[in-house]
Amino acid sequence: MRKVRKLLPTYLLASGYALLLVLPLLTLLSASLRAEADLYAPGLLPPNPTLAPYGEALAKFPLGRFLLNSLLVATAITLGVLLTSLLGAYALTRLRFRGRELLFGLAIALLLVPGEVTFLPLYLLVDRLGWLDTYLALTVPFLASPLGVFLLRQFLRTIPEDYFDAARIDGAGHFQMLRHVALPLSAPALGALAALTFIGAWNMYLWPLVVTKSREMQTAQIAVNFILNEEVARWNVVAAAAILVLLPTLIAFLLAQRAFVRGIAMGGLKG
Repeated sequence: MRKVRKLLPTYLLASGYALLLVLPLLTLLSASLRAEADLYAPGLLPPNPTLAPYGEALAKFPLGRFLLNSLLVATAITLGVLLTSLLGAYALTRLRFRGRELLFGLAIALLLVPGEVTFLPLYLLVDRLGWLDTYLALTVPFLASPLGVFLLRQFLRTIPEDYFDAARIDGAGHFQMLRHVALPLSAPALGALAALTFIGAWNMYLWPLVVTKSREMQTAQIAVNFILNEEVARWNVVAAAAILVLLPTLIAFLLAQRAFVRGIAMGGLKG
């Protein structure tokens, strides 16, 4: 009882902070379930809940295409980052070669470079390659991540050397050790990296806006801005579209939440 009383202020403060974070989302959800006549009715709960704004958003705008584009792009980027980060982290951890620490230092230095610095050169490169308005422009520049290499390298360093020694005694090469030792044991860190990468790729706005021209290639985040400009006064339709765009990231985080927490707790960011 004394312990509960001691922790009560902490729980109340955490609950209040959580409510502040969730309240805008609840307000958005409430607006998406309201008819146009009930938009400004007081209270968080809609007086007459309806799914009509969702049907109208899906019928009037090609939201399915926008969501499919975002899903394909975010999935491709996530898989690419997981693959390149695991290979790079394993090489920087298990292979001994001249300049290894310098290469790792370069990866860390890239974390300090703002995205605005590389935005224009990257756009010019994509333009010269003829990739504008294609999936290549949306995915290829983001298939490798210095943060992913750093996260997985730090995690791989926490794996006991005995596991790799046992695999080496059994005649395993680097590919077998990567597949049967490093990959399974890195699952928590990979889950955390996958969640971060997918959410970041899904929420990209400026880059897809610049490199896509046709409506068929635009992503979900651009769709929200497009619908906002088209439906200036119909906030229930805008809110419904925003909920549909937000839903995949919420599902992705909920599915990877346990792996995300375990990846951080088990030393993924430790030195």
